[in-house]
Amino acid sequence: MSMATASRALNQPGLVAEPTRNRVQKAVERLGYIRDLAAGNLASERTGQIAVVVPSFSTAAFLGTIEGISDRLSADGMQLLLADTRLSGDNEAKLVASLLGRRVDAVIFTDTVQSPAAREMLAAARVPLVETWTLARDPIDMNVGFDNRAAARAATEHLYATGRKRVGMICGQLRSNQRGRDRRQGFLDAVAARGSEPDLFAELPYPVRWQDCEQALASLVARNAALDGVFCSGDTFSAGALFGAQRHGWPVPGRIGIIGLGDLELNERTVPSLSSVVIPGYRMGQVAADMVVRRLSGAPIDQPVVDVGFTLVARDSTAEA
Repeated sequence: MSMATASRALNQPGLVAEPTRNRVQKAVERLGYIRDLAAGNLASERTGQIAVVVPSFSTAAFLGTIEGISDRLSADGMQLLLADTRLSGDNEAKLVASLLGRRVDAVIFTDTVQSPAAREMLAAARVPLVETWTLARDPIDMNVGFDNRAAARAATEHLYATGRKRVGMICGQLRSNQRGRDRRQGFLDAVAARGSEPDLFAELPYPVRWQDCEQALASLVARNAALDGVFCSGDTFSAGALFGAQRHGWPVPGRIGIIGLGDLELNERTVPSLSSVVIPGYRMGQVAADMVVRRLSGAPIDQPVVDVGFTLVARDSTAEA
């Protein structure tokens, strides 16, 4: 085996046949060889690191996307560098400057880039960039997501279709959260079409605790005792609302129907099981990471904007009233 083949197996494993990769890996283990990544970076002008920026580490919905990104990148010997903006435009700009200063090879956002300063830095850096979890109105580079407004509208309309008359919404902090603002608008679209009350809305503080979701549901009921349906903009919120309803003795779905968005595994295990708008998070991560790998290898991107769609899954929590 030539030195070039061995080097390729270590640095670009996706370009080498599996039997050859296995032989190289066994030799590495036998010799106790440790790659000098710094020297490799100087030679190639690549760090092998891809930054993944999430709005909040406390948002469980992003875990599937992060896993999909990691699985795809590891196949090509790349490493994932995870960062959190804490739902702050100021933090976002500082974080982007720090990541670019560390010479990451590409950046993947599980949102759109919010701050003008961050957008300018990323556009000037000319590194591959993928914005995910929403369909960006003006993507800087590449985009993989779904229509948050349409997903929220579908969830709210589902509550009405099951016989609910007074529907409210529980949402996370809207500042520096384009996904949340789009979902809020989708909820308002559905409410307006029914001629119902638009003000049954509760915005949660950051970071969100279980009791915040319970209190948000109680505040909606206090505002209108006829409330009989709630759309929660995230599945963690819908689980918290369910626990709150049970604590107050409000039967679900008999008294209140609840639906979330994201489809955590938890939804199938609660009693009653929770309805949700299912988002293919893992696939979203895989597609975004594949775009990055292709761009770094010089391959063309035939479809720079990809809509992965969503699916509404009705479970026990929205059985007909």
